[in-house]
Amino acid sequence: MLEAINLYKSYPAAGQKGKGTNAVNGVDLVLEDRMTYALVGESGSGKSTLSKMLTGLLPPTSGDVLLDGKSIFSLGRKESRLRFTQMQMVLQDSKSALDPRFTVYDSIAEPIRNLLNVPKQRERQMVAELMNKMELPDSLMNRRPNELSGGQQKRVCIARAISVSPQLVIFDEAMSGLDVIVRKSILELLKRLQEESGFTYLFITHDIDVALYIADHILVMKEGKLVERVCYTGSIECFKHPYSRMLLDSLLPEYLGQNA
Repeated sequence: MLEAINLYKSYPAAGQKGKGTNAVNGVDLVLEDRMTYALVGESGSGKSTLSKMLTGLLPPTSGDVLLDGKSIFSLGRKESRLRFTQMQMVLQDSKSALDPRFTVYDSIAEPIRNLLNVPKQRERQMVAELMNKMELPDSLMNRRPNELSGGQQKRVCIARAISVSPQLVIFDEAMSGLDVIVRKSILELLKRLQEESGFTYLFITHDIDVALYIADHILVMKEGKLVERVCYTGSIECFKHPYSRMLLDSLLPEYLGQNA
């Protein structure tokens, strides 16, 4: 479905002519349908730079990203518009991602209007269905972002992302900052939505516990490179790289005991 081929992103180093830093260093990646992937690593590992290239928001220095076999960096205007119905993103800061002037209804309806162009009656039906899927009560329909809790804002952002039935949803640190109970409830909801609709998920996260909770495949990134790829089956013993083990050491001992 989505394939990254030998991706590099380089930035020039200040005051050092001819030298630079590779934020992403030769990454190859294939995302398959109906699977959940997690890309984990510390701040500065290159995760967010990679996610921006995967979505076409940032051109690579070299390499390519293919969506259904076509380079996302050589698409025409019409094809680029279609790409947004195939791939959507949920960001960390939900409040900033939502227009403060929009009601919940308008926030969810916006991508439907811009990308699907359906009749008004169908739009209302779709918004109601999405709110139901995201377990948002109808009473929130006319509320604005500042009247919602952090968890409700996140659910609205997810509703926006899935409103156009994309193949792939990328969550860029989207679970960070949420209360543990709220985060768990949203992750469980995402699992159910995947079973119903067949989404592919990619979680970009520094929280390896999020990856362990939801991912089928875990990719560990350090200094711009993928240092380990794990098909996760529930046991942390499958992680072998020293950097992966260091990330695991940050978890609570009782968590490690449950997943050893």
